[in-house]
Amino acid sequence: MTAHDWVLADAFDRAAPTYDAMVALSPGYHEQLRTAADALVAGLPLDEWGTARVLDLGCGSGASTQALLDAWAAAGYESGSIAVAGVDASAGMIGEACRKTWPAGMDFVVSDAVEYLRTLPDASVDGVLGAYLLRNVPDRQALVEEVARVLVPGGTVVLHDYSVAGSRRARAVWAAVCHAVIVPLAAIKRSDVPLHRYLYTSVRDFESVADICRRLQEAGLTDVRHRSYRGWQDGVVHTVAGGRPA
Repeated sequence: MTAHDWVLADAFDRAAPTYDAMVALSPGYHEQLRTAADALVAGLPLDEWGTARVLDLGCGSGASTQALLDAWAAAGYESGSIAVAGVDASAGMIGEACRKTWPAGMDFVVSDAVEYLRTLPDASVDGVLGAYLLRNVPDRQALVEEVARVLVPGGTVVLHDYSVAGSRRARAVWAAVCHAVIVPLAAIKRSDVPLHRYLYTSVRDFESVADICRRLQEAGLTDVRHRSYRGWQDGVVHTVAGGRPA
């Protein structure tokens, strides 16, 4: 995965020590992750023991993993009855995640998401969360098809990301926020400025929500649905969910 003359995973490695502080400055970031996690937990097909196995692809420093655990607890399930594998191509991000305290059943892996999925058997996981992932994957259709393959019948996938394609307002808002806030803050926080510039261009050039929904459907997933969020992020931040037919 490259952008210009640098490797994206390496950029995330450099940004890892300040990443949590940066995303904490994004209004609604953790609340929106929780909304995506709630959608996943609500759609999980629990086994006869009330347990579930979930993948958190592109888990970064663990914010989405924590959102999953919080959603699981809020749904009234026992903390030890969910197993989560957090997968990220950045060793630095996984290192930050591993420094945090987690309950039993958590596993963090440094791997490309598609390559990791290809190691799994068919119908072997109950749910997949991919937060801010699809935009950064070169072969997006391969990712979606592998997710569909590893889901059990009735399993759920939730993708959460920025997308501004097809909306002049959303594109203008995104450009203004990035140029006036995100990139300057990265410089102040001494985070990786080229990474945050990449964030701007990757979202600007990313496919539309309709395209994402179409990918899920073409992979055989059904009940594909979408939501955005209030305020300036309306039409900018999106959650898309779908499931493997039971």
